[in-house]
Amino acid sequence: MVTAALLVVVTGCAGSAAESAAPVVTGPAPSSSAQVRLSGSAPASTPTGLPGAPLVATSGTPGDSAAGTTAPASIAPVEGGTPECPGVQCLSIVMTGDVLLHPPLVEQARADSPGGKGMDFAPILAAQAPYVQRADLGICHLETPLAPAVGPFSGYPEFSVPPQVLSALVATGYDACSTASNHTLDEGTDGLTRTLDDLDTAGLAHDGSYRTVRDASTPTILTTPHGRVGFISVTYGFNGGPPDQPWQVNVLNTDAILAQARAARVAGADLVIVAIHAGTEYETEPNQDQQNAAATLLASPDVDLVYGHHAHVVQPLRKINGKWVVYGLGNNIAAQQTPVEGTHRGLLVKVTFSLQAAGGWTTSDIGWVPSLQEAGPPHRWCPLTTGNTCASPDADAAALAATTEAVNLYGADTDGAHPLGQP
Repeated sequence: MVTAALLVVVTGCAGSAAESAAPVVTGPAPSSSAQVRLSGSAPASTPTGLPGAPLVATSGTPGDSAAGTTAPASIAPVEGGTPECPGVQCLSIVMTGDVLLHPPLVEQARADSPGGKGMDFAPILAAQAPYVQRADLGICHLETPLAPAVGPFSGYPEFSVPPQVLSALVATGYDACSTASNHTLDEGTDGLTRTLDDLDTAGLAHDGSYRTVRDASTPTILTTPHGRVGFISVTYGFNGGPPDQPWQVNVLNTDAILAQARAARVAGADLVIVAIHAGTEYETEPNQDQQNAAATLLASPDVDLVYGHHAHVVQPLRKINGKWVVYGLGNNIAAQQTPVEGTHRGLLVKVTFSLQAAGGWTTSDIGWVPSLQEAGPPHRWCPLTTGNTCASPDADAAALAATTEAVNLYGADTDGAHPLGQP
């Protein structure tokens, strides 16, 4: 679960994993016109302080506050030493791939709306909720800019999609979305700003794109009852040329990412995770840029996890320096008109970090849920490891086999990565 101020990383809105208390997000302050919604609560007031000023509400000291809430006086260790949590306390994060709203998904949302009025994206995502809501943090990837509520809407090649998807993401349990992608600037600075305003209003934290240079230089820290997470979202580039200002969207530069990770640590993050929007579309194997970036980042003590999206197909998991990279999560929800079958498959990955009694965090578990979304209506995200039928027994078996092969291409199974069944 999370509460939101601005920026990135989290999962678990009302009813999510750390059910006793919602995390607190710190980062750049939202625009004055947007309110910050706390997970599972009524809208809260905008955070106080100078917009974009560095926030230290994640320190856990009494009276610290962010997003209109009071941070926990301390992060008390929970009973550990169990198979579920081998450390003194554990923190779980769920991640999914591209939320890519092609026109068929917009039409599905219209069909799912009561009386055919409005748009309801929640049924498309509904099967994810048990996984997302049981994690401490949950992160989606909003690949495209949001349009005004009444449109006009557009799909590929320059996306402008319904903001109504945000309420469905919140209902599913997501707390934050990464926003750096090759489509971030499809609607220019106006679309970038509108998207961030809408995310703030919905109560979803975000990282990757920014309104001001101060926002861009402020680390995102999310405090949960079990630890503090910093989040960094970057992209390989843009379809329509560079941003109006170089700080508007994070790009894939490992030196810059490592500096941001260090800043997040200084600001109080226990863990730092990096979302990279990169790769060669429709290729299962990560390209050299992806592999080099993962190796460089995971060699740093300041980075605990690297994961990615953009290829629109599932890419491997790999353990490097005792930490994990998920090269590509595939599509979360999409309706690409391509003969590449892999675009209908995706991954939901849950990573559990454990705090050791002697101090220091380690990755204690990594599990993955393969999904299948049929090409035609009704469009639904469907897990392949729960015993239900997504498309047909034969199609499901083929999709599961292909996804398993991709995930384990570099030996992830021998290093402990495993499929998840019922949440």
